[in-house]
Amino acid sequence: MVKSLIIALLLTLAGTPAAAARLSAALDKKATTFGEPVQLRVVGNTDLAPLDLAPLKKDFEVFSSAVSGGTQNGKVQSVLDATLYPLRAGKLILPALALGSARSQPLALEVQPAKVSLRAWISPETPMAREPATLHLEIRDEGDLTWNAPTQLDAPNVHLGAQAESTREALHDGAPVRLREYRWPLLALKSGGQSVTFPILDGYKFGQRLRYPVTAVTFRALPAPAYLPIYLPVGQPTVRAEPLPQEIFLGRPASRVLDINAPGLSAEGALKSLQFDPPRGMRLYAPSVASIKIDGQDGLRVTLSFVAEETDVSAFPAIKLPYFDPKTQRIETLTIPAARLTVRDPLREKLYAGGLILLAVLCLTWLGIKAWPWLMRLRAKRAWLARLDAASDAAALYRALTRDAPWRANTLRQSARNLNADMQLTNSLERLRFGAGAPEVVFVELKSAWREAGMQAPVSAF
Repeated sequence: MVKSLIIALLLTLAGTPAAAARLSAALDKKATTFGEPVQLRVVGNTDLAPLDLAPLKKDFEVFSSAVSGGTQNGKVQSVLDATLYPLRAGKLILPALALGSARSQPLALEVQPAKVSLRAWISPETPMAREPATLHLEIRDEGDLTWNAPTQLDAPNVHLGAQAESTREALHDGAPVRLREYRWPLLALKSGGQSVTFPILDGYKFGQRLRYPVTAVTFRALPAPAYLPIYLPVGQPTVRAEPLPQEIFLGRPASRVLDINAPGLSAEGALKSLQFDPPRGMRLYAPSVASIKIDGQDGLRVTLSFVAEETDVSAFPAIKLPYFDPKTQRIETLTIPAARLTVRDPLREKLYAGGLILLAVLCLTWLGIKAWPWLMRLRAKRAWLARLDAASDAAALYRALTRDAPWRANTLRQSARNLNADMQLTNSLERLRFGAGAPEVVFVELKSAWREAGMQAPVSAF
């Protein structure tokens, strides 16, 4: 029907004198759903390139436009095709378009609400200048749309951090829906009225591009107290301290590393804000500050390098970071607890270990010197016992107890006294030597008695 109307308009314009400029406009549909595009066609008997489409931008986004046509039989025929996206639901009126003296007729379009809602806000609602806040954008749909993440937000005098995204399922009026939320860390750089404008969002359903506008977020940033230093962070920062090594060495550099997430805190501000008192025996170097990412957000890494010059340094001191608390309207302090230290002196430990080794060597030497005679006597005792065991008659036993004994005794009585043996053994051996008694029985018992006496004798006797 629309094509027939357009053809009729072209035929009418073709038969009109060139002096009478005319415009005719038509839409491809009379009703649509919010987010879906509509096609506008404007037909004229003059070049439509200069046609001003600005009147449409009150209720529509002019997504694209193109002009085509030419001259036929000396008459100009021009067609302008435009893709429009409604900016709201309801009954919309496309105003008349004008080009010179020609005007098109107004057009009506019924835009039905979509099963999509978009909501943007910030928390807290009225942050203080330089106080960390969060910008939220929530999209609710039936789960049949894919979305392009919003980029290029317009936020003068406002710093926006890296975007975070989450998706979850929920119920709305008893029906399942999908909630997609985008979040940006927000920091108002100065007090007063502020605004954040979103681009029109692109969604896709079965390959068709849908576009949805988002209402701009406006808020008022409260001024910070006049006495507040410009470098002091507003709002409680988060600090993550890396653990120190269990042991550090005397005279060797070590570092206390802090990762600070405090929006608006500069490197210079961090150096001015951190407060701590190094103990005696600890020498500090100039701290260094580097920009890092902490959980996807901008942060600072502060490295506090130091040297322990005494072994009695037992801890790196507690570190204080002051900040302004908007709730209490006071300057509060975040305290990083002291970190315990164990300081080792490698030179002293080496000297101590060397002393222990030297003492051990001396002790072993002394023990060796003391033990050597005893070992020699023990060896002599064992050799003598072996000779005693080897004696086969009274004469050999006599020699083992006198001439061949370690003490070189001249008489049996001297050997008996040396071994603390019973003198009766001496008399028995003497009688046996000179043929008294029963040799076989007496000799075995006598040798065993002398051996037992030798076994019982102390090593010092040999």
